[in-house]
Amino acid sequence: MRMNRLVASLIALVVMAASPLALAAPATAADKVKREIRAQGIEPKENKFFIKGKVLTGSYPKAKLVMMRKPGGAKKWSNWKTFKTDAKSSYRVRVNGPSKGAKKVCYKVKAPSSKKYKTSFSPKLCIVRTYY
Repeated sequence: MRMNRLVASLIALVVMAASPLALAAPATAADKVKREIRAQGIEPKENKFFIKGKVLTGSYPKAKLVMMRKPGGAKKWSNWKTFKTDAKSSYRVRVNGPSKGAKKVCYKVKAPSSKKYKTSFSPKLCIVRTYY
C-alpha cells in the first residue's frame, strides 16, 4: 500500500514539473498580429496605372510582397506579381488596366506570414473602364 502511494506521488510530481513546459508552446496564429498595409492607386499618365503604398506595422525593408489580381468576373484572387519593398518599407508597382472586353480588374497586396505576423492584405483597389 505504501509503495502505491509513493509511486503515485512521484508520478504527480513529474506531471506537475512538466506542465509549465506544455503551457509554453510557440506563438499560434491567434497570438500573431496583422501588418497594416497602405495602398493607393495612381494614374500619372493616361492608361498607365500604378499602385504605391507602404507597410506600416513593423519594419519591412527589402522584403517580398505579392500583388494579387482578380479580373472582373473571376471568383478567386490569384498571385500575379512578386516585388520587394525599398529601404523605407515602401513600394510602387505598375499594374495593367482591364483587358479588352472586360469592365474592371482589382488588385491587392499580400504580405506573407512570419514568426511574429499573420498573412496580411491591403484593401482592394479596382480599375474600372467607364467607356466601351
